[in-house]
Amino acid sequence: MTRRSHLTAMRVLNGIDLDKLEEALRSVREQWLDAERRPLMGRRRARAIWRGGLRSTVRTGSGGRFEVDEGLEPKAGEITPTSVEYLIGSLAGCVLLTFVYLATLRGIEVSDAELAVEGELENVCNFLGLSDEGHPGFNRISMTLYVRSGADEARLKEVFEEALRRSPVYRTLESGTGLTASLKVFR
Repeated sequence: MTRRSHLTAMRVLNGIDLDKLEEALRSVREQWLDAERRPLMGRRRARAIWRGGLRSTVRTGSGGRFEVDEGLEPKAGEITPTSVEYLIGSLAGCVLLTFVYLATLRGIEVSDAELAVEGELENVCNFLGLSDEGHPGFNRISMTLYVRSGADEARLKEVFEEALRRSPVYRTLESGTGLTASLKVFR
């Protein structure tokens, strides 16, 4: 291995190019200090378009796209997550990636990691209009992080706890964000 390729290899941790990460963080810091650009930094958008039945396509402001299907009319060979599976999947992905990011910033190598999330809906029949009892949302969500690393458990626990504090999805669900809704009819 040449000296240059050895140094390049040293600048990648947990699959993250540390030079690119530093550059991205510098750019974010500059945007944060710019009073005009700061309010736009945290804005995220999504729009769901009904596709018939109980299916929709969600398009995100960043150009992403995904399908949602409530699963009452499964199509042969298709498995599409439901809205609540996307919710807990987003929670799992956000907390896991926040953990890996923070571990990387601290120089902790993570060789394998998986976050398992399980939630219990209070009353599915409420969603389906078959009952007015309770509510259709989750009344409990639990998570377990499984991680393989050479770092000691106390240090990993510290990073995990910080990941919970810094994860946008976790904090949104934990704090109960104020929601507003309106209806606009078009013809």
